[in-house]
Amino acid sequence: MKITILGQGFEKESENSVGNYLMKFLKDKNFHSFYAITAFTSFAGVTGIQKHLENGKHLKNVTIITGVDQKGTSEEALRALLKLNINSYVFFVPPPSPIFHPKIYLFEGQKKSELIIGSSNLTVNGLFTNLEASILLSISNQKVSDKKTLERLKQYFTGLFDYSDPNLKPLTNELITDLVNAKIVPTETERKELQDKREDSDTVDTKAILSKIFPKRTSAKIPRDFRSIKKDIIKKSVPPSILKGLTLLWESGPLTERDLNIPKGPNTNPTGSMLFKKGRTDAIDQRHYFRDVVFASLKWVFDTRKGSSHLEKAAGLFRLEVLGKDYGTFALTLTHNPKTDTQSYFQKNSMTSISWGDAKPIIAKKKLIGRSAKLYRSFPNNGEYVLIIS
Repeated sequence: MKITILGQGFEKESENSVGNYLMKFLKDKNFHSFYAITAFTSFAGVTGIQKHLENGKHLKNVTIITGVDQKGTSEEALRALLKLNINSYVFFVPPPSPIFHPKIYLFEGQKKSELIIGSSNLTVNGLFTNLEASILLSISNQKVSDKKTLERLKQYFTGLFDYSDPNLKPLTNELITDLVNAKIVPTETERKELQDKREDSDTVDTKAILSKIFPKRTSAKIPRDFRSIKKDIIKKSVPPSILKGLTLLWESGPLTERDLNIPKGPNTNPTGSMLFKKGRTDAIDQRHYFRDVVFASLKWVFDTRKGSSHLEKAAGLFRLEVLGKDYGTFALTLTHNPKTDTQSYFQKNSMTSISWGDAKPIIAKKKLIGRSAKLYRSFPNNGEYVLIIS
């Protein structure tokens, strides 16, 4: 048995990150099965691994088991996981109880197996940018001692590997809805708000004190292969047959630096968002159209942060195509100001905006200035929107 230490986050290019090994092993046709057991799962983690699972036609069995404790797994992550059409499960024990916290990735083949055990969750940060430590066991299935190690693992976690544990439930839309209604699983918007609260709790004094003690570090990079869909997966960006099944909801005017999150000068800060203005879509009231018609089916909640409690927030799934290239699906946050007594409202300005979030690097391009954006929805609506910039 060969043992390899996997570390990440201590250098800009973390070649030995768990995420890099997952991408490598998913391509290896010597494996027929893949098991992932993780405490937390993110939407970006699922969509990142999806692109590699789609190429892994040699894998006859794919199982992902995720925990949902401490609001670490979002509703969007679970719905994206369900769409993979694999063996997907949720493990949960009602409180008070210890939380579900393992991180195990197992690839099995006829002659060899690869087992990763460590601290990396199925999230982009857990797989690539966080400071994590794991051990990779390269197992020879011909060696008795190697096989015993794998047998002991499966014996201890029997209820997970044979799906018999009473706290392990198959992932379904009904289960996701129940977990959301029970306030066990948050939306992406709610999860980010919890993170923002923790950041807001750091006072200026606290930050000043800590900055003198602990220097900042450069985050490790997330590989391009994990962020964007490969060219060999999607031959054409959006085939005409797909466009026929879409309903055009809105078309922008020429996109500006502000829309694209590009600052005009050194003293101009990018907002990170774009207002849904009337654009080229006639006969709409831009104050209400986007909140009450386009995105009416999303789950809207009021912002809990001080000074923003009047704003409504929602998370939506957006498939993004820019200049003919499909970049996959992003969970983006929408903000709506419902106040009707403001100057903006009286001037009939837009009251709804979209935050670019993880899509910023794709959007903030000078070559897109003057281009236009079109927003589509499929029929029947599957909960996803398609945003095309051309």
